[in-house]
Amino acid sequence: MMWPSWIGARDDLAAEVARFDPAAPIERAFTPPGSWYTDPRFHALDRRAVFGASWLPACRVDQLPAPGSYASGCVAGIPWVVVRAPDGAVRGFHNSCRHKGREVVTGAGTAGDALVCGYHAWSYGLDGRLKSAPRMAGIEDFDRQAMSLVPLAVETWGPWVFIHADAGAPPLRPRLSLLEERLARRGWDGYRYVESAEWVVEGNWKTVVDNYLDGGYHVPHMHPTLSAQIDMQSYRTELLDGYSIQEATAAREQDPRLGYDAGERIGEGAIYAWIYPNFMINAYGPCIDSNVILPLGPDSCRVLYDFFFAESQGDAARRFVADSIAQSAVTQREDKEICESVQIGLQSPSYDRGRYAPRLEMGEHHFHRMLAADYRAALRGPEAD
Repeated sequence: MMWPSWIGARDDLAAEVARFDPAAPIERAFTPPGSWYTDPRFHALDRRAVFGASWLPACRVDQLPAPGSYASGCVAGIPWVVVRAPDGAVRGFHNSCRHKGREVVTGAGTAGDALVCGYHAWSYGLDGRLKSAPRMAGIEDFDRQAMSLVPLAVETWGPWVFIHADAGAPPLRPRLSLLEERLARRGWDGYRYVESAEWVVEGNWKTVVDNYLDGGYHVPHMHPTLSAQIDMQSYRTELLDGYSIQEATAAREQDPRLGYDAGERIGEGAIYAWIYPNFMINAYGPCIDSNVILPLGPDSCRVLYDFFFAESQGDAARRFVADSIAQSAVTQREDKEICESVQIGLQSPSYDRGRYAPRLEMGEHHFHRMLAADYRAALRGPEAD
């Protein structure tokens, strides 16, 4: 058995990136090589070229209820903090103290009128400006303004806060107008957060996105209860600027595999929206859940779920909430199994590149073309390897 040529090679990343042809129509296209999912150099490239150059979901708006409230985290090597300012605006910063680099704050909470680093008590106003640097007497050429927190671009959209590492990035919201319109028709502004869940998948983050974007190809084979709820013949995919939308209607007949009415849970239909690179919105019936995919390494990632419901009070609503979250867990366990098995298979000496199902996997092809564009742009830039 011959190993694929990239394994153990010292060729630069540009050669591996170039093996995927974004100009090829899906009928003739090959998928990216396995190196994109297994080579540690691509994990580093993802951090810089993709996550460092994209709008990323950070937290929920309801986590910032009042001035001084903050939330923090880290995505692909970018520690971030967002805070509600006294004027009500949401501001964001790289969460790295300008003294020694420690995270200024961790978790979420209320900061009062300043973010105070827990290492040496350097403090920053809610506008990011350095307020206090204790016991620095005698330092020369100290520019306080230059030692302020480095800002992030911040936008709120629906119930979420998004950040971008480039403070001058073009706005996100105009691109999402069609999706916003469809979610507005579902009354999403009336939905309220109920609870969260978290999963660790032993697979590259891109395997999770690929699985999500395969146009329902795997649903009948891997998700029997989900397949029983939706009409797979109605499944369709729309490709848009920086995102895609998959939609399907509820199953026409009650399936005996289900202990509940699929029409009640799916309602007028399901929307599965993906925003490049790592955010998914699943809308069905009176429920929305969001998924955030956070890369942990070349072969692992974390999947964060938030659940929102139109109604969560009363016995019937609580039963519906519990059933919906339980069904989501069933689907996620199945997806976890898929993606972890794919990650193993991608490392086989027999695997190099695959092909697309042209009438189904348009979303995946769309995703890979965007990845290729970001990879090529980064490798052409001044920081190219």
